[in-house]
Amino acid sequence: SRRNAAATLAAEINNIMWALAVGAGLLGVGVPVAVCIGIAATIALASAGVPLLIIPQQLFANLNNFGLLAIPFFMLTGAIMEAGGVSVRIIEFSQALVGSVRGGIGHVTIVASMFFADLSGSATADTAAIGSVMIPGMVRKGYAPEFAVALQASAGSLGLLSPVSMSMLVYAYTVNVSVGTMFIAGIIPMILVVVSFMAVNYIVAVRRNYTAVEPFSATRLWRSFKGAVLALLTPVIILGGILGGVFTPVEAGVVAAVYVTIVSLFVFKTLRISQFKEILIKTSINTARVTFLLGLAFVLGRYLIEAQIPLHVANGMMTLTTNAIVLLVLVNLFLIATHTILETISSIVVVIPVFIPLLLNLGVAPVVFGVLVLVNSAIGINLPPIGFCLFTASAIGGVSVEKATRAILPFILALVIDLALIIAFPSIPRILPNLLGVR
Repeated sequence: SRRNAAATLAAEINNIMWALAVGAGLLGVGVPVAVCIGIAATIALASAGVPLLIIPQQLFANLNNFGLLAIPFFMLTGAIMEAGGVSVRIIEFSQALVGSVRGGIGHVTIVASMFFADLSGSATADTAAIGSVMIPGMVRKGYAPEFAVALQASAGSLGLLSPVSMSMLVYAYTVNVSVGTMFIAGIIPMILVVVSFMAVNYIVAVRRNYTAVEPFSATRLWRSFKGAVLALLTPVIILGGILGGVFTPVEAGVVAAVYVTIVSLFVFKTLRISQFKEILIKTSINTARVTFLLGLAFVLGRYLIEAQIPLHVANGMMTLTTNAIVLLVLVNLFLIATHTILETISSIVVVIPVFIPLLLNLGVAPVVFGVLVLVNSAIGINLPPIGFCLFTASAIGGVSVEKATRAILPFILALVIDLALIIAFPSIPRILPNLLGVR
């Protein structure tokens, strides 16, 4: 029986490897990620003799969850903020806040990207939204085009750690942890990454004599803060409502969408009723993209779990070493490689459940692991061969990927140091949740 079990396991692993190889090959020639995952799932299930009718059944069954309704409402909030010119107000406030420091416009890009949370469900979209404004601005201020691209690509990944991050919401749903706790746990690691990026930008600015944007002015800071405060209150309202038990994450998405609509229409007066058709179309397309990806990823992920792949991966790694730190490093290296070819949300659904049993055995809290996943995702999505953020910023800046890759290495090093600090001191993400008494 042991021989039969080993043969069955070998056959399942062979099926999965073939399926993933085909999916990776299709991804390499430009096939959309969701389609690649769906084809990989189809091959794996067909090879195992599972009726393929189960794919649409599981796709809809996995998406038939009230908690996932938060996705379209958060996306609607992001689309309204973008159409209403909220990002411009955030950039103006960021400029007044840090524009007086050496390399000021680079700092503005970093801070603005931090405020522009991952509401779209894609760090690539956030990179494009801020980068279309800031990359040309940095070049006009004397920044080398390749460094401007590298800085924006790195900063674009900050949205993953921002409160109200779509990736955090999906992670919380997948791993069954509190959404509010995940949002709070990401704040201090996000600040750590922001500081490390600003340090890199400052060092480069000093070496290349990049100047500040403008002298500091308390009057201008106060004026820009008043202009942006209502926009900056959006994540505060969402977090406060969730943590205070006033509303669920889904209701928080509804409240946020209504709030930014009222502010954009009647306070900022930068949004017109006629724009809502385009906003709703964009939200529908983005929601369809993410939910289709999620549904197919859940199908593949469920197959991996039923094939007991997580258990075998955990046992295999435990045979290599029992040192918790070494195992965490190995897991993170694997995830960084995964994130170079998969966007964050798809990797969370497909790959993360594989490692959860191992991490629970090591005593790593799922919330801490979630933060680690998002930091190493920020590394992976800025590295070739796919490097979603890096490729997007390169296209905006008109810079070759090779030049951008060389320029982004200091930011990657900063992220690696941040990741190492969180691995060495896993209490970092738990500081705020512990202070607030959140579990």
